[in-house]
Amino acid sequence: METTQLFGSFDKSVSISDLVNTELKNELSYVYANQFEQSTLGNIHLLFKGILYNKKDLSRSFPDENMGDADLLLHLFLKEGIKSFAKVNGKFLILIYRDDEFFAVRDRYGEGPLFFYTDEVFTNLFDQIFQFKSFVAKPNKDAIATYLMYSYIPAPLTSLVGLKKLAGGDVLIKNKLGFELDSIFTYDEFLADRTVMDEAEALEEYERLFKQSIKRRIDGHKTVGALLSGGYDSGGNISVLPEVFQGKIKSYSIGFKDNPFSELPYARMMAEKFGAEHNEYLMDGSELEDLPFLVKNMGDPFSESGWMLNNSAMKLVHDKDLPVVLGGDGSDQLFTAALKEVAYRSIFKKRGLSPFQNLFSSLSKNSFFEKDNIFFRARFHNDKILGILRPDHFGMQKYQVLRLLGIKSFEEHPVLANIPAQFNDFDDLFNMRNFHVDIKQNSTEVIINKASRISQMYGVNLAFTYIDLDVFNFVKSLPRNLKVKGSIDDIAKGKGVSKYLLKALIKPKLPSDVTSRKKQGGFSPLEIFFANKEKRTKIYTYILQNDITKDFFDHQFLKKFFQDYESSVAGNYWFWYKQTMANRMINILVMALWWDLFIVKKQGEKLSDFIH
Repeated sequence: METTQLFGSFDKSVSISDLVNTELKNELSYVYANQFEQSTLGNIHLLFKGILYNKKDLSRSFPDENMGDADLLLHLFLKEGIKSFAKVNGKFLILIYRDDEFFAVRDRYGEGPLFFYTDEVFTNLFDQIFQFKSFVAKPNKDAIATYLMYSYIPAPLTSLVGLKKLAGGDVLIKNKLGFELDSIFTYDEFLADRTVMDEAEALEEYERLFKQSIKRRIDGHKTVGALLSGGYDSGGNISVLPEVFQGKIKSYSIGFKDNPFSELPYARMMAEKFGAEHNEYLMDGSELEDLPFLVKNMGDPFSESGWMLNNSAMKLVHDKDLPVVLGGDGSDQLFTAALKEVAYRSIFKKRGLSPFQNLFSSLSKNSFFEKDNIFFRARFHNDKILGILRPDHFGMQKYQVLRLLGIKSFEEHPVLANIPAQFNDFDDLFNMRNFHVDIKQNSTEVIINKASRISQMYGVNLAFTYIDLDVFNFVKSLPRNLKVKGSIDDIAKGKGVSKYLLKALIKPKLPSDVTSRKKQGGFSPLEIFFANKEKRTKIYTYILQNDITKDFFDHQFLKKFFQDYESSVAGNYWFWYKQTMANRMINILVMALWWDLFIVKKQGEKLSDFIH
């Protein structure tokens, strides 16, 4: 499959061919965009790459309902401006040149192509920025520090000085005055248009919109693939599919070898019930071989507990000639996740306990709390509650990052720093967490970004039914009791019902063995990738001898960390202790590979190409 490539200059008087070290055959001198649709009217030129799910609805506003996607988007822009794209339901990147103005717009969750830019040029792939003759790669220490803590770098910053990226749902505007970042989806818009309806009415409308979302994504296809984990979200897709689709269904599940908490039996159960041709793959840790391939294609340093699972899933489906594969990502975050911690944060503040939490947090920032004991657990849970208005944090503590980088301080990422820290009551905190963290960060920047990027690496059309724009607008408008059922105290005790409306719709359709079992979390056990001692030793040696350690990391800190990791391997330790240690190990390994691939320019797609 041909890779989508975008090379562009903000200055229309500059030929893009003169700026890059590659041969480009382009229609417009200032931009090269293969696989992009284009439309021109007068002084406006629009380029579009993506899929529109509500094209029929958008076309009703214009006499010619048979116009192409790019033509339709151009007419929308002429009629209502940039804000018109908030109505576009799909995954896309839109670029517009108008006289001395330039606009770049990404879909709400950033499912479509990426957009990286400097003060002069832009591209859709991280590694293509090195094709520009004027670009000199210099690591951004503040951004890398953020990665080592959170396992990703939020937009607009990247791992390289002078390079930025556009977040999902955001707009980049370039004119004579310079650059401006805007969003077509704001917090005020998120809070607006809240509805009041009873449960039966809400359930009926949610079912209609969910079925519509599936039909939009499978429209006209005779075979549909579905990722199946064994839970409500993927179960919702496969249980509703037969109600709106008469073709062949193929389901795909990923499990872990020797995992006593495997969800594969439940996936098989659902596949059999709903008539799907089922396929499985068991991960055993050897999948770590694909890490350089993932690092190279993700661009910015990135890791997440499920990304190896996503990679295995896409390898499983990529050659099956499936026109679309349905995924269940995004629903947890849309309905609001980490509910127990949200409730506890509100309760502790109301009872005046927050100062004691902050004091404990300050005292816990040292190596004594890195042991697998009651203190590690206490800090882990305290940090989750205190940091409920921060993205999920399974990387290093800040004091560790400072030691690893050999610095006294670093600038907190501007996006994370701007998330409001104060709230009035539980509902206020619930909404702030839902929008600023669950949707804008954990979903858009991590979960959907990861799944979308990996599917694109393998040429798979992965579609997310739960974050359809119409479904999104409906769910965000619901009263809280239809998103999560239970009082604040019930939620804090784990007795509340998360994703209440979704479960009310899907539960009657699924086998009782699936719905009655205790939730197991669905977490990927990261320790599996470092189970082999000989491989661990080679990884330690590789990192310690890597140029990043010579130029960027503290050698003694790494040696101590590797000793601590060896200690964590022995014994029956708490799952989240082992998971945190393995997450930190992956983060450091990713950084070493990233340095080799992008700074040193070494070649290789397998871990064995780097580690001997």
